[in-house]
Amino acid sequence: MQSKRKDLVKSVMIADALSFGSHWVYDTEKLADNYSGIIKKYTTPMSKFHESKKAGDLSHYGEQAFALLQSISDHQGFDLKEFRDDWVEYLENNEMYMDHAMKDSLEKFKGSDTLIGAENVELGGISRSLSVFIEEEISKKEFLDLIHLTHNGEVVDQTAEFVFNVIQEVLAGKDYKKAIEDNKGINQFVEESFKKIGSKGKIVANADDRGQGCSIKQGFPIVLDVLWNADNILEALTLNIMAGGDTSARAMVIAAVISAAEGLNSIPEKLTTGFNKSAAVNELLAQN
Repeated sequence: MQSKRKDLVKSVMIADALSFGSHWVYDTEKLADNYSGIIKKYTTPMSKFHESKKAGDLSHYGEQAFALLQSISDHQGFDLKEFRDDWVEYLENNEMYMDHAMKDSLEKFKGSDTLIGAENVELGGISRSLSVFIEEEISKKEFLDLIHLTHNGEVVDQTAEFVFNVIQEVLAGKDYKKAIEDNKGINQFVEESFKKIGSKGKIVANADDRGQGCSIKQGFPIVLDVLWNADNILEALTLNIMAGGDTSARAMVIAAVISAAEGLNSIPEKLTTGFNKSAAVNELLAQN
C-alpha cells in the first residue's frame, strides 16, 4: 500500500511539471500548434505569468505539494499547525507565482494562529493538498482542514469529499472508474458534473464551451471528462493539456486518481526522473 501512495505523490509532481508548459494558455488552437500526439516531455511554460520558470519546473501548485511532502517528512507525519508555519516559510523563501488564495491566506495568517485561510473556490487547494495521501491514516477531516488553509467554500468541500473517497477506494483496490461511479451521488454538484461528461473527442470543445478557468466549477467537469474517457495516465494528461487553461491543477487530481490504481507503470523513466525536483522528491519519499 505504501508503494502505491509514494507513486501517487510522485505522479502528482510529474503531472504538474508536464502540464506546466501549457498552464494558463487558454487558446486551444495554439496548444494544438505546439503539441502533437501523446505528450512525453517537459516544456518551458508559455504563459507570461511563468516567464522565469524552465522546462521540468513545478507550478505554484506543485511547489506547495512539495512543501507539504517536505513538512510531513520533517515532522514524521502530517501536522496541520506545523505545516501552516512550514508553508509560510516555504513561500517566503522560494520564487513562484503567488495566486489570490496564497496571498490572501498569508495576509490572514499574519499575527494570527488561525488555520482558516482565504475564501477561495479554485481547484488548486485540492491539488496542492494531494501529497498528504502519503499518510496511510489520513482522515477526510484532516484532508478538508488542510485544504481550508487556503481554500474555503461549499463547492470546495463537495469536491474534496468526492476526491478523498475516490482516491482512498482506489488505493484499497477498486477500479477508479467504478469508484467515480459509486461516488457520483455524493452531492448535487458532483452528480450534475458527472451528468455533463461527454465523449473523448469532445473534451477540448466542451472545455472551450464551459470555461477552462481556475474555479472548481470550471475545472472539475474537465477532470471528470478526462478520467472517464482516458485509457491510461499519459493519454489523460495529454487530453487535459489540450483542453487548456488551468491545466496543472486539473492534472494533479487526474494523476492522483489514476496512479492510485496503476502506479507509475505507464510513465516513461525520462519523465519520472526528468522533472527538476525529482531527486528531492525521491529523497523525501524514501524517508516515508
